[in-house]
This record gives sequence, structure tokens and C-alpha cells, in this order.
Amino acid sequence: MLGTEPRLLPSEYYAYPGLKGARFHVGGAAISLVASEKADSPIARFLRERGEGVNHISLEVVDIEQDVRNLAAKGVRFLGDKPRAFSEGKVIFAHPDSLHGVQIAFVQANQDTDLLRGDGADERISR
Repeated sequence: MLGTEPRLLPSEYYAYPGLKGARFHVGGAAISLVASEKADSPIARFLRERGEGVNHISLEVVDIEQDVRNLAAKGVRFLGDKPRAFSEGKVIFAHPDSLHGVQIAFVQANQDTDLLRGDGADERISR
């Protein structure tokens, strides 16, 4: 439907254990479909309570630690004390209650990773 093949992402490519998914690169954007391997995970609970749909929007940042400090000073709360490492960089999720109900993931890519083109770790996964 999107005119592109997905890149399958096993659980080791996520900052939170027990997730798996697929990423579609479409133009200048990446769309990720995420599922949980565990029935008690936050993603599994989200799907049970709200059904399928948008879980969050990701924004790429250059200096995640500084951005977290700046946003926290403006009243944004985060799910966790600090960014978490994953195979393509670091990520931290803002609590949706502090952003008018929208959960936003702030992502800082590793130096040699282009999250929008898929030039990072997910290129190593066969389709």
C-alpha cells in the first residue's frame, strides 16, 4: 500500500525490551509499526485499551540531553529519567499528559545513522 518494502526489526533494535516491528521509509519520513511480544508491556496495554492506531510521533534532535533539560524547564514531563540507548541512537518519550495528549519520542541518531533513509542498523536486516 505504501509503495515500499518494510524493514523488519526484531526486539534488539528497540530501547524497550519485548517489542518488534517493521519500518517503512516513505519519502522524507519513516513509519514504524510496533507490536509487543509480551502481554503486559505498555504497548500491549495501549492496544488493548485503545485499539490499533497512532501511538506516538518521533522527532529527531541533535543534542537529546540538552533538549530534555530545555523541555523539562518548560514543563514537559518524560517517561524515564534519561534517554535510553538503542541500536540506532538514543530515545526518550515525553509523557502525553504534558503535551496535550500526544506522546512524542525525541530521538538522537548515532553519528552514522540516517533515521529517515534507513542508513543505520536496520539496513543489515534482510527483507
